[in-house]
Amino acid sequence: MIGTLLGGRYRLEAPLGSGGMAEVWRAVDERLGRRVAVKLLHPRALPPERERFFLEVRALSRLFHPGIVQVLDLGEEEGRPYFVMELVEGGSFDRLGPFEEGPEGERILKAAALVMEALAHLHAQGILHRDLTPKNILLTKEGHPKVMDFGLAYLLQESRHLTRTGYTLGTPTYMAPEQAKGLPLTPKADLYSLGAVLYRTLTGRPPFEGENDQAILFQHVYEAPKPPEALNPAIPKGVGEAVLALLAKHPEERPSHPGLFQSALNAFQALRLATPRAGASRSGHYPLAPDPRRLTLKGKLDLGGEAPWPGEMVYAGGRVYLGVGRNLVEVDLLTGEVRQEAFPDEVTAPPVVRQGVYVGGWDGRVRRLRGRHLEWWAETGAEITASPLVLGDWVYVASRDGILYAYEKDQPRFRFQTGGHLSASPTFYRGLLLLGSEDGWLYALDPKTGALRYKVKTGAIHAPIAAYRGRLFIPTWEGEVFAFDPLTRETLWNAALEGEIWGGMAVGEERVYVAGWDGVLRALDQETGEEAWSLEVGKVTAGLSYASGHVFVATEEGRFLAVDTRGQVVFEATGLGAVQVPPLPLAEEVLVANLSGRLYRFGVG
Repeated sequence: MIGTLLGGRYRLEAPLGSGGMAEVWRAVDERLGRRVAVKLLHPRALPPERERFFLEVRALSRLFHPGIVQVLDLGEEEGRPYFVMELVEGGSFDRLGPFEEGPEGERILKAAALVMEALAHLHAQGILHRDLTPKNILLTKEGHPKVMDFGLAYLLQESRHLTRTGYTLGTPTYMAPEQAKGLPLTPKADLYSLGAVLYRTLTGRPPFEGENDQAILFQHVYEAPKPPEALNPAIPKGVGEAVLALLAKHPEERPSHPGLFQSALNAFQALRLATPRAGASRSGHYPLAPDPRRLTLKGKLDLGGEAPWPGEMVYAGGRVYLGVGRNLVEVDLLTGEVRQEAFPDEVTAPPVVRQGVYVGGWDGRVRRLRGRHLEWWAETGAEITASPLVLGDWVYVASRDGILYAYEKDQPRFRFQTGGHLSASPTFYRGLLLLGSEDGWLYALDPKTGALRYKVKTGAIHAPIAAYRGRLFIPTWEGEVFAFDPLTRETLWNAALEGEIWGGMAVGEERVYVAGWDGVLRALDQETGEEAWSLEVGKVTAGLSYASGHVFVATEEGRFLAVDTRGQVVFEATGLGAVQVPPLPLAEEVLVANLSGRLYRFGVG
């Protein structure tokens, strides 16, 4: 079949898959010079299969939506009908997961919102999909989802009901309860299947598993799934609730409005800002920023003390939090009011806002405040300079005694002893709790038990470990950066800088950005580690921040720069005084706090 020309136009290149009634090929449209996918009916297809094949063509031909694969042509070759559709080569939907705080979690929620919109369009045309699975929602190379494979589509206005012995056609793992029982279906059955697909994507496991189809179908009908966040603590409660709403047993209880995951996305973006380095994966990638080419200095505020490394600003509910000397400072961005909460010793760790404000200090205590009320505290064996990692009911605290302390619902659960000081915050990624220690090792732990899964020699680590698209980006004190796959335990590349790395890196869509004491900002290709460009900026202690296609960097010489992905400076402010705290990009402004405790507000207009 390879090389066969269909319709004098479509030359088959390679098989992509085969099912009971048809096979799918990658092909070249020689007339337009583009690659396409061709679905070709098997030569011995039975009449019901031919009927289902043409049903799929009719279903697809009436659909025009960016979240649905497009039919481009229809033909027949030697009695075998085929149709041509756009080629989607990014893999199945579940490749977006599991859910991680940071840009990867944002991608999943954006994709879920688009699939919800696609289903709304599908149902408005009077069509049910009936077999929504991860493999039937493919991704473009850019990660945009496309609903496809309408072989079991059901036209609501036609009296057609295709079954096979035992249950209605479909895939048991993702099948709605009413579909499992062979009852008449409504569009709410597709929403249930989407909920099951999202559950699998977010957690890495389907909502129900069993030894056979009947065992799985029984659970769909009668049993409740575990909350997704119980399997993956990085999943925000609101996201888990949205998925469970789609998995309601009764169709009328499932929400159908396309904005379901857009609302979850908005809440998640706000939640990301409340964590240093923008999430548990410590990527330095923030959801929004104003156009830096239009920035001007809009105002200054006195924070009342020094803001040194390793401090970091976080944002939640219109307020910014930062450790300044022995105070936790809270800045109301609407009124400009600066409020200080005094502590017995210096606030040395970046705060975290999660149902209260978590603060670690030089006195070795981590505290949770709600308003001015001390709600909970715990004592470690030494100073705390790393921000706590808060995942649902779990809190992980890295201390300079080399011990990671873990608490669940405010109760101690385990301690893990490393061989050196812990200066960098823990990173949670791909189901692993990752610790970079000053003894030169990366430790990978089970997040629930503290059991050591493995450790890898890296070099002393002071700055947070970043993570994105299945890779860890590990900065060492000596100035070397490693890209590491935490599941295969393979080092993918390493790149050597000239000076120490104090602050966190920033991860963009294709590159990882790093700057250190040698005064150079570098853009490294995520795949190869090759340097795409470099730029002299000055000595950098503060971590970098990335948002909306720009890197934000502040230096010891008092420069604040916005640099685009080509390495061009698009905005610069000087004379700010030494800066050791990462810039904080927000939707309408970028904040820079200098070492002397002055907060600069750069906005548009």
